[in-house]
Amino acid sequence: MPQENTLVFVPTYNEQGTIRTLVDALLALPVRSDLLFVDDSSADGTTEYLRSVASAEPRVHVIVRPGKLGVGSAHKLGWLYASVHGYSRIVTLDADLSHDPQDVPRLLAALDAGADVTVGSRFCPGGRTDYKGWRRFLSHTANCLARLVLRLPVAEHTTSLRAVRLDRVPPGLVETVNANGYSFFMTCITRLSRRGLIIKEVPIHFHDRGYGSSKMPRAAVAQAILSLVRLALDRRPVEPLGIPQGPERQCPACGAPYRTFVAPGRLLCLQCMRTGD
Repeated sequence: MPQENTLVFVPTYNEQGTIRTLVDALLALPVRSDLLFVDDSSADGTTEYLRSVASAEPRVHVIVRPGKLGVGSAHKLGWLYASVHGYSRIVTLDADLSHDPQDVPRLLAALDAGADVTVGSRFCPGGRTDYKGWRRFLSHTANCLARLVLRLPVAEHTTSLRAVRLDRVPPGLVETVNANGYSFFMTCITRLSRRGLIIKEVPIHFHDRGYGSSKMPRAAVAQAILSLVRLALDRRPVEPLGIPQGPERQCPACGAPYRTFVAPGRLLCLQCMRTGD
């Protein structure tokens, strides 16, 4: 069983400018939790730093994947890890400090008040963002379009800053999202909403990253548009395949217990991203 009831999940890739500040802030939060970092083999020292922290702090866990395998697939691995290890709540956020770690207790408090899912929102009343110019226009337009087309009860569709009660989510609903990139977030919130979960937005101040540059490839914009079209055309609630149990969880390629279904009888390891029966 986990040491704490809540898992805070963060994907990382070359985060040396912010990772120390982020880890310290998360460990110091008044709401105690375990931390999981999925690192896609950072080349700037992030991997080594996280491993050193994990060796000294039992609340910190690190999974290192063999390469840059996609932020969406990293999040699916975080969800599957939480399920496999018996956590009842998961919080997800970015590693670049665009999300304030101090907002984590606010998201969890909204769960305690009755929500099934809480979203840190730039666009609900009281929310704000440091983005300016083209990036502000792009993020605002994308979320307005998603709200118009999908008709979900949220103003923020693309953020990773979320908290969820795992007992309210059918096993496999998130882990089987067919998106390994940034469109994962819109697909995920759509699935959660269409299952009838209670979603509450918490206004946040979204900070422009102070170190490095955005890792979102331009192709991700096109992928998000295609995902939006698919979600708009197919409004049926997803019936998840569940998640593998027992020996099926174990990947024959890397040995990790983090396989999920991608089709009936077809399994994908979210740690090494190899498929197999």
